[in-house]
Amino acid sequence: MTVGELSFAAGAQPDMMRRLLRGLAGIGLVELAPGDCVSLTEMGGLLAAKGPGSMRGMALYAGAESFRAWAELEHGVRTGEAPFKTAHGKSFFDYYREHPAARAAFDATMTQLSRAVIREAVPACDFASASRVLDVAGGRGHFVAAVLDANPNVRGAVFDLPEACAEAQGFIAGKGLAGRCEVIGGSFFDSVPPGYDIHLLKCILHDWDDASCQKILQTLRTALAENGHLLVVEQLLHDAMTADGPLHPAVAMDLAMLVNFANARERTRAEYDQLLTASGFAVRQVIELPGSGFSVLDCAPQPS
Repeated sequence: MTVGELSFAAGAQPDMMRRLLRGLAGIGLVELAPGDCVSLTEMGGLLAAKGPGSMRGMALYAGAESFRAWAELEHGVRTGEAPFKTAHGKSFFDYYREHPAARAAFDATMTQLSRAVIREAVPACDFASASRVLDVAGGRGHFVAAVLDANPNVRGAVFDLPEACAEAQGFIAGKGLAGRCEVIGGSFFDSVPPGYDIHLLKCILHDWDDASCQKILQTLRTALAENGHLLVVEQLLHDAMTADGPLHPAVAMDLAMLVNFANARERTRAEYDQLLTASGFAVRQVIELPGSGFSVLDCAPQPS
């Protein structure tokens, strides 16, 4: 398209649009050609709504609600209040429940971040010996669906809040897994369904303070078979950080948790060991996922 055509389609001022596009060309999102023509680069194509690896939702999320919350970082560090709540007047999850468009961008961001983790975690963990797998607070069920795809003899379930069940049912049905995967509503602070030999807990514990994490883990411990496994998938903070390059992903995520929730946090291996031990689990092994920067803590329930 020409700059004029693009400006008309977007309802924008041509001079302003031309200056914006010059900036976008400078960071590699578009190309400007003779005749005032504009085209997307391969990187710019990632901002399209559809297409392989689309990061549109992530860009919208980072550039709107999240961006405004970061502006309140100083206030949060001084007071201990969540910067997100200061910026928006509501807690993180309350805000997204009331703003569907913003929630859609957030959900797309989480899906994008999860894909690489799940793609690495499924072949790295032993699911072949399992019979039933429970994806705890699993959202739409991307993790358990990937497990079932790779292990045809395994059955599973997605467990999440009742309001999330409809979307999970649609996703599971769309994957052709409705006959092997249930969708169950409830709260992991109250109880989780018994009878599963593997519990999946991906990117959940970092959302909560230590006391809440212990409550969640104790609920899972009560429901998990004595010979079962709990797979905790999280980023691990290093015990010591040095300024040896780009910001470590776990540190960057920890700052994001500070901004959004205040008391939520990333943790070191030692801190997870302490939480899990206090809740009746022992870490059997840690499986590193170098491509995504995450780790799987493979945990076994300890005798009561």
